[in-house]
Amino acid sequence: ESLANRFSTLGIIGITALQNITNSAINAGKRIVSALTIDPIKTGFQEYETKMNAITTILTNTKSKGATLDDVNKALNELNTYADKTIYNFSEMTRNIGTFTAAGVDLKTSVTSIKGIANLAAGSGSSAQQASVAMYQLSQALASGSVKLQDWNSVVNAGMGGELFQNALKDSAKELGIFVNEAKPFRETLKDGWLTTEVLTKTLGRFAEDKSLLQAATQVKTFTQLFDTMKESVQSGWAVSWENIIGDKDEAAEMLTGISDAFNEVVGKSADARNEML
Repeated sequence: ESLANRFSTLGIIGITALQNITNSAINAGKRIVSALTIDPIKTGFQEYETKMNAITTILTNTKSKGATLDDVNKALNELNTYADKTIYNFSEMTRNIGTFTAAGVDLKTSVTSIKGIANLAAGSGSSAQQASVAMYQLSQALASGSVKLQDWNSVVNAGMGGELFQNALKDSAKELGIFVNEAKPFRETLKDGWLTTEVLTKTLGRFAEDKSLLQAATQVKTFTQLFDTMKESVQSGWAVSWENIIGDKDEAAEMLTGISDAFNEVVGKSADARNEML
C-alpha cells in the first residue's frame, strides 16, 4: 500500500510537471504570435514617430549643406532597408544619425558611417546595443574634431577596438598623408590627434562596403537575433503603413496642427463661456 501511494504521488508530480511545461509552451507561443502580429502595430507607430523626430533634427543640421526633405527620407529609407536585412534596429540607427549630423557630418557620410559601425560590430561579435553605444560615442568624438583616448575606451568597451579597426584607421591616415607613430602603442598615439573626422569617416565608409563584414551583419546566429530580425521586419512594415495613413513630416504637421488648432478653439470658447458664467 505504501509503494502504491508513492507511485501515485510520483504520477501526480509527473502530470503537474507536464502541465507546467505545456502551459509554458502555450504562453511562449502566445507571446511569439503577439510579438509578430499585434505588438508591431504599436512599435511600428513608435518607429514612425522616431523617424519624424529624426527628420526634424537631421534637416536642421544639414539644410545649410543643401539637404532637402526628399534627401533625408531617401537616407532613412536606405538605413531602414539595411536594418531589415541585418540584426540591427532601425530606431537606434535613426537616433544616432541625428547625432552624426549634429556633429557636422553631411547626410550621405552619416548614413555610410552608421552602416560601417554596424558592420564592424558584426565582424567584431558585438551586440546591437554595443554598436549603438559606439555610434553615439564616435559621433561625440566627431563633434570635437578627433577621437580622443576617452572616446576610444568606449569603443574598446563595446568590443570593437581590436586590430581590425586599428589597422584600418592607420591605413586611412596614411592614404590621407597623416603621420602615425607606429613605434608607440595605439592608445598613446591618439594623443597626437591624428585620428581626425576625415580619417574616421573614410575608414567607416570602407567598412560599409566590406562584403565580409556585411555578411557578418546579415547572418543570424542565435534564436534571439532571429526573433529580433523578424520583429524588426514586421515593425518596419507597420511604420510605412502609419506614414501612409498620417503622412510624411510636412503632411503630418499640416494635418495634426489643423486638428490641434480646431480643438483648442472649441475648448477655448467653452472655457471662456464657463469662466464668464462663474
